[in-house]
Amino acid sequence: MSLEPDYLEGLIEAGLGRVPADLVIRGGTVVDVFTASLLEADVLIYRDRVVALAKRGEGDGARVIDARGMYVAPGLMDAHIHVESTMLVPPRLAEALVPRGVTTLFIDPHEVANVMGVEGIDVLVSLAEGVPLRLFVEVPSRVPTAPGLETSGAYLGPEEVAELLRRPYAVSLGELNWQNLLSGRGEYLLKVAEALKLGRRVNGHLAGLGGRGLDAAIAAGLMDDHEAVSFEEALERVRRGCAVMIREGTSERNLDNIVKGILDAGLRDLSSFMFCTDDKHPADIVGEGHIDYNVRRAIELGMDPVRAIQLATINIARHFRLDHLLGSVAPGRLADIVILDNLERFRVRTVIFEGEPVYSDGRLLWEPPKEVEVPEHALRTVRVSEELVPKDLLVRAPKGCSLARVRVMGVMPDQIIVEALEADLPVSGGYIMADPGRDIAHIAVVDRHRGTKSVGKAFIKGFGIKKGAMASSVAHDHHNIVVVGTNARDMLAAVKHLARIGGGFAVVADGEVVADLPLPFAGLMSLEPLEAVVKGLEEVNRAAREVLGSGLRAPFMQLEFVTLPTVPEYGLTDKGLIDSRRYAVADPVIECSEQAPGQVRE
Repeated sequence: MSLEPDYLEGLIEAGLGRVPADLVIRGGTVVDVFTASLLEADVLIYRDRVVALAKRGEGDGARVIDARGMYVAPGLMDAHIHVESTMLVPPRLAEALVPRGVTTLFIDPHEVANVMGVEGIDVLVSLAEGVPLRLFVEVPSRVPTAPGLETSGAYLGPEEVAELLRRPYAVSLGELNWQNLLSGRGEYLLKVAEALKLGRRVNGHLAGLGGRGLDAAIAAGLMDDHEAVSFEEALERVRRGCAVMIREGTSERNLDNIVKGILDAGLRDLSSFMFCTDDKHPADIVGEGHIDYNVRRAIELGMDPVRAIQLATINIARHFRLDHLLGSVAPGRLADIVILDNLERFRVRTVIFEGEPVYSDGRLLWEPPKEVEVPEHALRTVRVSEELVPKDLLVRAPKGCSLARVRVMGVMPDQIIVEALEADLPVSGGYIMADPGRDIAHIAVVDRHRGTKSVGKAFIKGFGIKKGAMASSVAHDHHNIVVVGTNARDMLAAVKHLARIGGGFAVVADGEVVADLPLPFAGLMSLEPLEAVVKGLEEVNRAAREVLGSGLRAPFMQLEFVTLPTVPEYGLTDKGLIDSRRYAVADPVIECSEQAPGQVRE
């Protein structure tokens, strides 16, 4: 993105037609995201930028793309994504996203930051060099997410955040949960103040917040939210000047509710809405799409195609104050362009990144690297205490207790919200037992950053497993090891296996590892090609369903999120069960009784 005088002179000369353009897209219909209309024009590109929207046949170029009968749209953007959840490092992720017309990601890398701090962010961003997928960073605001309530691998205080906010790749202070902000903790106020002073956006995490609390959070600087699950929540935010990122990921699917509400309400100004995925597994990207899926689905629900594209392009660029560079097919903007042969179905024919075609007619024109290199120590971040024994993963019963009423984490399929349930469970050998017949399993979170015996334990309903255990070193946001199981021996075996392979996913039954997916970069991401990661993910999810008996559509994505301490009603860290409303540790045991086991109840 050189801005030297000779470069600017070249833009002028090519724009005036005094020198040929480097590339001409001829005969297409431009998707005009400024007026939400269509424009017949030839697009002239000089080096990496659009220099003119010319009348048919008026522009000459060294190369010409025939776009007759097609539509010329801006490259798609994702307003908020934890790129680590794709499990693909940037070169591998580009293989999946470029054919879908996605050219820019706004990433909040607080997953790798919770493991490796500033260095982890720098390594992740460096992996995108030379890749036709642009990364902007929403600087993590909460590392750790729940200070004092979890063990994390790193700490980003006000000084570290201020340093990161000044880097060229930074566009905002990453999502800040309202609990931390409204508590008035000086550390978070310093981070917000620094971001605002630098003219950066402050991203919000406003799950479950409304009324005066919402007003206060917005007043203090939180100017967007990706946690709205209903149109009513979204509308309350937008009416207060808070942008809404409509999320459609793997386990958080809010697009239908919000878009249907927008259409039913007849809202005319959609400039405060944009699309994001937040977290999406690679199998779902391959199977249904990424931001291109959001656009297609909105069109299917009845949204005008050009308006749907606005939510994935110019609205995002404007929100992050980058519309002078991105988000439209217009003079002076980087030539990130998608050529479509069908607008309503958003069917991609060709993708151009910074003026260079990188995909066309089902074929990548960019050569992905054969191997991805990262520092060796970034592959060795999983440390589990050798002193752990099976009973360390179970909830101990109060002395003299033979039957316990306990708090139970209730999984909601395709949502990250966890219900607060209760159940009566039997006690054996001083420990409270799971009840697979009623779909109540053990859940534990094991410290994997420092190798201590710090373990949080509770009970969970909704995974549907009948035997064995499943474990993950991806556990938002602390990314310790989370394991769900029917018995402690299989649970510990799964934990130990993840330590051996450097992190990832594992399924264990009868003491044997039946499936795994290694994720060695920070215990979060693979270095392997897309196809290998998708196959491995399919295998572990299939094992969770067919061997363990889970009925969930995406068992491992669900497992990653049940630990969140900032989303209602419960989370789990190595410090214990977290009541997210009170932001405090809750005892999983409510009381002891001698009654027969009862049903799970709210």
